[in-house]
Amino acid sequence: MHTQCPYCQTIYHVSAAHLNIAQGHVRCSHCRNIFNASNHLVKQLPKQIVSEQSNTDEDMVINSQDFEIPDLLQEDIYEPSHGRSWGSFFFWGIMVIVLTAMLAGQAMWIWQRDKILQHPDFRPWLERFCYTFLCTLPPTRDLKSFRMQEHVAQVHLDIEDAIQFEATFINNATFPQPYPDLQLTFEDANSNSLAQRLFKPIEYLQQPPHENQQMRPKGSVHLKLVLVDMAKVIEEDKIVEGYRFDFF
Repeated sequence: MHTQCPYCQTIYHVSAAHLNIAQGHVRCSHCRNIFNASNHLVKQLPKQIVSEQSNTDEDMVINSQDFEIPDLLQEDIYEPSHGRSWGSFFFWGIMVIVLTAMLAGQAMWIWQRDKILQHPDFRPWLERFCYTFLCTLPPTRDLKSFRMQEHVAQVHLDIEDAIQFEATFINNATFPQPYPDLQLTFEDANSNSLAQRLFKPIEYLQQPPHENQQMRPKGSVHLKLVLVDMAKVIEEDKIVEGYRFDFF
């Protein structure tokens, strides 16, 4: 008969004498754990067998406190095949790869979240996922698709130290997206900022947008803004230098 240690998986030749002592309890000479040999009998031995011959006196270690429990000797030992160790190595290798991929994915999500959510290749899959699991994605946005078509800035004729700004911009994207914030910056000859104003959609639209209302594809917005307290950029009824606008 053969029994297998449930702790280290080492297989031993066992006799009826072993099973009759201490009600079948034996001590594994490899890992030193005690187990019931009767409950772990092996019906079929593995194909790969490693035999180790050793001296009985060297392998038996019986303390006065557990002399009734025999040690299994290393003669006729069948150790687990190397396939098991390779299997364990393969399993932990896969686990390391999976955990590394999860950490890399988490880092990418933290740093590239907005780009991933707006990426045209990922967006359809994310929308299907949220449709299935009832989650909500932020609206699709591409600020680079906004283009300013016409723009004029001039000193206001009726209001002192004020500038009148009139412009038209278009959404060149193939999808609707939220109205952008518009930032207007006046600069000197060295591109240093002299004055800067940020306008929300509710400020530059003639009619405030409804909740979740978006700018349709190829749609345009014509705006008229009056900027007061602009003495820094006005000299002799003219704007000192140039200006630029950005979408946010």
